[in-house]
Amino acid sequence: MALWESFRVAFEALWANKLRALLTMLGVIIGVASVIIMVGIVQGARRKVIEQFEGIGSNLIFAFYSPKPDSVRRGIEGLHMADIQAVERECTLIGPVSPTAGTSVEVQAGANRENAQLTGVLASYTETQNIAVAEGRFINAEDDATWGKACVIGGRLARKLFGDADPIGRRIICASNGSEVSLTVVGVLAPKDRGPGGEDFNNGLFASLRSVQQRFTGSDRIDGFSTKALDVTQTEASADQVWAVLRRRHPLNVQDFIVDTQEGLLKQIDTVLNIFQLVLGGVGGLSLLTGGIGIMNIMLVSVTERTREIGIRKAVGATRGAILLQFLVEAVVVSGLGGLLGIGLGWSISAAVGHFAAKLLPTFVPLWAIALGFGFATGVGLFFGIYPAFRAAKLDPITALRYE
Repeated sequence: MALWESFRVAFEALWANKLRALLTMLGVIIGVASVIIMVGIVQGARRKVIEQFEGIGSNLIFAFYSPKPDSVRRGIEGLHMADIQAVERECTLIGPVSPTAGTSVEVQAGANRENAQLTGVLASYTETQNIAVAEGRFINAEDDATWGKACVIGGRLARKLFGDADPIGRRIICASNGSEVSLTVVGVLAPKDRGPGGEDFNNGLFASLRSVQQRFTGSDRIDGFSTKALDVTQTEASADQVWAVLRRRHPLNVQDFIVDTQEGLLKQIDTVLNIFQLVLGGVGGLSLLTGGIGIMNIMLVSVTERTREIGIRKAVGATRGAILLQFLVEAVVVSGLGGLLGIGLGWSISAAVGHFAAKLLPTFVPLWAIALGFGFATGVGLFFGIYPAFRAAKLDPITALRYE
């Protein structure tokens, strides 16, 4: 009963000094709102990344050539089709292998010009990347065998080049390194979010691998390749098989090759996001600390203003414990209300950002972030309210009664 009475008195005291109480809460409100917003942005980004990874598949394996500045050079650098054939032949735990080679081009259709990334692929690319064709067809084996001029474009690039017109069968001019090549659009990809590796499928331009090598890059090198483990539970073992083949074929340059899985990349991204979240949360924590100092200051002022009241309460039988509880409750009420207002403000801003910038900056506020924000706020009030409460409890009743 004494506890409920303490809460009643605390609310009455706050209501009697509404403006001062609101200003005291301001630091806590800003601190909690900052924490909620930061967590919402980071968690929203994490969910977006996970959705993108799941859209491709958790059993994806990818490899690429990334030479180090101090690496030992062999006669032939990088990845070639002979490496792909060796991986397909020797790795028993994987499915089809999809090599890629790319270059930047300027694409022209009529009067419209756009910059795009041209990627040379095989028919297996749709399987490893989980992409679908909305219109027409994808690159096939015949296109690659004949260095065909067929190409497939993303839906957004199709709209930029052709507007509402049907792009199937239309010709585009691709300019790169001073040369121009005419390609025929045979397919348009279905909409798909940007891939974990940064692939923008909606603005992408795809042709056969050999066509890109012979007509644009002038090299038989490939940038990298992707494949999938036949059994998702053996994804790591499958990646080890791929690594073993590359290590055997390139013993002097083994450090220049990177082989990883979706799970491994997700762990790395998750680590970066967690660090980012801690740093941003620390910024909000500093605001909470400032708010806690403000609470201590106001509580000390309150103890001074109510010295005579404390003396009267002690004179009629109030114990030190009761006085201590009263002022602790007031500090917790101030910080708790500030925490609730901060949660409401932070959640509202996060929801607004997520609504108006869902593609660029998705947000998601988990329940644990709300609980953490409120718990931290009340904890700050309790911590910074201890000294003023002890000071009030230790007042001598006779001295307090004489205070003017």
